[in-house]
Amino acid sequence: MRKRLSLVLAAVMAVSLAAAGCGGNGGGETTTAAAGGETSAAGESSAAGGSETAPGSGIDTTGFLVASINSDIQTADVHKTTKDYQIPMNIYDCLVSIEVKDDGSSEIVPALAESWEISDDALTYTFHLREGVTFHNGETLTADDVEYSFTRQLSTDGAVNTDFLAQVAGASELIEGSADTLAGFEKIDDKTFTITLSEAYAGFLACLSTPGCSIYNAKATEAAGDQFGLDPSLTVGTGPFKFAQWTINDQMILVRNEDYWKGPSALPGVLLKVVPDTETQRMMFENGQLDLIDMDYLPDAVDDFTNRFPDQIISGPRLGTTYFTMNQNIEPFNNVDVRKAVQMAIDRQAILDAMYGGRGQLENGIFPHGLYGFNENLPEITYDPEAAKALLAQAGYPNGFDMEIAADSSAADAVNQALEIIQAQLAEIGINAEIKTMDESTWLATRKAGEMGSFMSTWTADYNDPDNFIYTFFGNAENTKLRSLNYPDTAIMDRVQKARSIVDPDERVAEYRALEEKIISEDAAWVPMYSRLHPFAVSKRVQGFTVAWNGLGDVFFYGLSLSE
Repeated sequence: MRKRLSLVLAAVMAVSLAAAGCGGNGGGETTTAAAGGETSAAGESSAAGGSETAPGSGIDTTGFLVASINSDIQTADVHKTTKDYQIPMNIYDCLVSIEVKDDGSSEIVPALAESWEISDDALTYTFHLREGVTFHNGETLTADDVEYSFTRQLSTDGAVNTDFLAQVAGASELIEGSADTLAGFEKIDDKTFTITLSEAYAGFLACLSTPGCSIYNAKATEAAGDQFGLDPSLTVGTGPFKFAQWTINDQMILVRNEDYWKGPSALPGVLLKVVPDTETQRMMFENGQLDLIDMDYLPDAVDDFTNRFPDQIISGPRLGTTYFTMNQNIEPFNNVDVRKAVQMAIDRQAILDAMYGGRGQLENGIFPHGLYGFNENLPEITYDPEAAKALLAQAGYPNGFDMEIAADSSAADAVNQALEIIQAQLAEIGINAEIKTMDESTWLATRKAGEMGSFMSTWTADYNDPDNFIYTFFGNAENTKLRSLNYPDTAIMDRVQKARSIVDPDERVAEYRALEEKIISEDAAWVPMYSRLHPFAVSKRVQGFTVAWNGLGDVFFYGLSLSE
């Protein structure tokens, strides 16, 4: 059996891998890679310096950082997109932001809100806005802009980021259209306001750090109408860069905001070129025409680049857990010994090595390394096929059983190739797993109906809080059905729900760790697989580059500089 597995691994490793990161770069769940788009002309601008104007822009891009994206964005309006965050996170700010500390952990820090207080019952948040912050149109930031932004986020046509404010009193009425003001927002003065929640929610501040909660200027946004997010000249924020130009399917230009409240960027601007063809990206980087490329889109080139440019590959951990599921409404997955046998039968390290050259780390629970509340002391899930066979026999399946694994035809090649390895590993303990490929819409509908037997996917942090992971999958019966887990323990679901309102941070983290151990270590509700590193190729002239706190592909350009 080991020989057969070795042959499968060797065959998979010989295949050129497609990207397996988030489609777009928002958090949440993904099995697919970002898609292409029309091919654009490349190579006309050199990252080597010198005075030049980007073709057709009329903007002098001398000294600009040059980066690429694989496909054009749809909008820079974060109230209407959950994935196109590259431009927004550089032109807008939020009330708070996430900062990575020296030890690799992360924390919530002030941004547009200079400080805040939380009431004893954890229902009312009083925010104090930073003085001297202006929008790109010269308007001064006030509490009215915050109220406008949150009201629009909940009520605009096509709104997609309403979940982050769902706990605010009156949010549901705005979403439903039965109110036109946000009841939980109260302005005290131009720089002070309160937000009252309908119920205590300890993850609220973390939610406010997401790009979807960016603060807009009321006057400019209203004047722009439906062109906000589409016309750069009408799309303004408080961020370190201004949106200067957008040539569809070709390039986007950001220019430095000289009046940024943190001080102007060391970069005069950023030229983002739309380059769908990954081989073109590779050539442009090698020729010095790109300063930065996301290696998620060139996975087969990571080892080559690492060997050739060892000091120019910078990686960061993804706050995302890849997992393999077992539907507890389908026999024999209603038996905990069977689920534990599957956990022990999958050689997760072999899959990580085969698919991603070992770039990542194994996970033993729900929360990935680096997430607030991560527990490094969870019991380790060991690869032990002999013990797995014993558990199957104990459960009444000495000869194994038949099962289905659902594969999404639109998923990245690496995901579905990993399923082939899992299939071979399960066969070693007598489980006959059939991989059933479905088109994306059928795959999603089957999962949502709670009828999918098994699948593999990845959940990446939207915001830096354990609730973003555990509540999504185990917060209530509906959530666990939507993921085709059908986890039956309602008492645990009630605890997950109550943990959202625990005020004391130490008490809340302790409860999440206890819940995680119960759900994964005792109940074997899914197979935690791994979290991956996210590598970028960075030119020698770029200084200060770091991967985003959650390991996604969007880059915050403030803090970067170029040396010629």
